[in-house]
Amino acid sequence: MTINTLEIIEKIKHYLLILLGVFIPTSIGFTNVTIALISMLWIIEGNYKIKWEKIKKTKWLAPMFMLIALYVLGMFWGETHVNARFQFQRLSLLLFFPVLISTFNNQNTIRYSAIAFLITNLIAAIIAILINIGIIPHLSEYLSFISKDKHVAAFIKYNYHNVLLSFASIIALYVLFKIKTKYRKLLFFIIIVYAISIFTERGRAGQVIFNLICVFYIVYYNYKKLFRLVFLLSFLVFCQYLTYNNSEVYKKKSIERTFNIIKNKGYINSKKGEKKLDSRFVWSKYCLVKIKEKPLLGYGTGSFGTLLIKDYDEIFKEKSYEKFLPHMTPHNQYLYVWFELGFFGIILLLSIFTLQIKELLKKQDSFYRVLLPISFMMLLLVDSYFFIFIGTITYIYLYTIFRNYQTS
Repeated sequence: MTINTLEIIEKIKHYLLILLGVFIPTSIGFTNVTIALISMLWIIEGNYKIKWEKIKKTKWLAPMFMLIALYVLGMFWGETHVNARFQFQRLSLLLFFPVLISTFNNQNTIRYSAIAFLITNLIAAIIAILINIGIIPHLSEYLSFISKDKHVAAFIKYNYHNVLLSFASIIALYVLFKIKTKYRKLLFFIIIVYAISIFTERGRAGQVIFNLICVFYIVYYNYKKLFRLVFLLSFLVFCQYLTYNNSEVYKKKSIERTFNIIKNKGYINSKKGEKKLDSRFVWSKYCLVKIKEKPLLGYGTGSFGTLLIKDYDEIFKEKSYEKFLPHMTPHNQYLYVWFELGFFGIILLLSIFTLQIKELLKKQDSFYRVLLPISFMMLLLVDSYFFIFIGTITYIYLYTIFRNYQTS
């Protein structure tokens, strides 16, 4: 392959990687096409020996490949694999990790990609706020490719929208605190807009991650200054109090619902005044019961959803539950992997993130970088984001940026 051809491919990849930062918060379809194009160019350009050396040096890729292999082996045990296709579709996206790791190194590309991600999420946040306060109608009124689903915030569902904004906040805070820039006021404005959107939409995961990021920064910069530490933490609590009193969504869907579930040991009060089991509580309890029976190997790839339907009436004698429908995951990545692959599966999953954190700790500004995998690990407690398209591709994209960005 000629030098000119390689330069053209490199330039196309440069723009595609930046566009990925635009498409992830806005369109699953365009994101899929962009991933396919980047992967195709990665194959066409060659240089496999150099790429393989980079992949071999990345220690956490080994447990990732082993986890995928274990899911393949998981087809050989258990009584049902009905949802295996669903599982492998999501696992295949993890193969984009080594593609980015071995090709996403140009510092200008990394900077422009981060900027594209920040600006696109800012636009999405502003649009979501304007929709919420009634200034503009839902975007589906203007654009036919946007779903009319009431759960869509600006471009994507509210829970994914909030998670992406919380991840964008990690980047914005990193730039604000550690990189010399003349756009500090703009960054502060962006973070405020993110926060307003996050706390005026449903989606507890994004809200929790945003709050934890704030706590991390407050403690990190003030742990030796007791008065300022207490003052800033108190101010954060005060902001939560103001949000609670001014955002019905945050008050009812996030705070009151969560505390009621905890207080009532998994039960919620329905609109008719009846007490019903929260669906997430049902799924988690079911997983824990079943994991005790087969903790080592689990029930096999793609087994959770089918066994949940089959065993529910036997395990949960009472019929009172909240909107219980067939579901392919228990909304907890750790329980999901342990249920299907057993102890070995959960060890491999944890090894991926442990080695990623260890890798980032060796880099400059390690504290700011490790917030990304730590935040993502927390998200896995409330949903299977490692096997959800938007969650997976966002983490792959941002982790590669945090890993390969070089401070000047």
